[in-house]
Amino acid sequence: MQAPHPAPPPRQQPRPQSVPQQKMPPRPETQSQFPNYSQGFNSRPVQAGHLPDWMNKHQNLTPQQRENALRQEPGFNKLPQDQQQRLINRMHSLDNASPQQRQRMLQRNEMFEHLNPEQKAGVRGASQAFHQMPADRQTEMRRAFQDLRGVPTDQRQSILNSSRFQQQFSPQERTVLGNLLSVEPYQPREAGPP
Repeated sequence: MQAPHPAPPPRQQPRPQSVPQQKMPPRPETQSQFPNYSQGFNSRPVQAGHLPDWMNKHQNLTPQQRENALRQEPGFNKLPQDQQQRLINRMHSLDNASPQQRQRMLQRNEMFEHLNPEQKAGVRGASQAFHQMPADRQTEMRRAFQDLRGVPTDQRQSILNSSRFQQQFSPQERTVLGNLLSVEPYQPREAGPP
């Protein structure tokens, strides 16, 4: 495996904040626009490099050959069985994603890798908090998340702090959105029909 490349200069993004944990009854799993960072998002054996590099290096392999290569990565067999399976599942979801979706997932992973441990904990806590919210709040949060993905990263925090967002979302919900958006790549809105 190649030596890790130096990290790019840090972006001017708000630091993810800790999200207070609430005890709420578990919600049935729903199709979410939010990745579930609370379940080992960045715990993988490809620590020496980066996921995009690893995927590019193994792009000419079949999905089964890629899975075998992942299993041969140093440290993979030392991971708990459930974590190994999550990593394999994540790789298969990358295999099945459209090129645009795959690129966004890889960019999100790369952004997450560059966070410090406290920021990563903030993103994981935000993911947990989101998945514990009532369905109606999740719907509103998804809508805001989709809208804010189309806003350049350096402008998102000012929108989250706007009076409109303060009226529509609680401080905790705005913190959850901010933390999740800290690893969400800018996705310009497509121009609609004229």
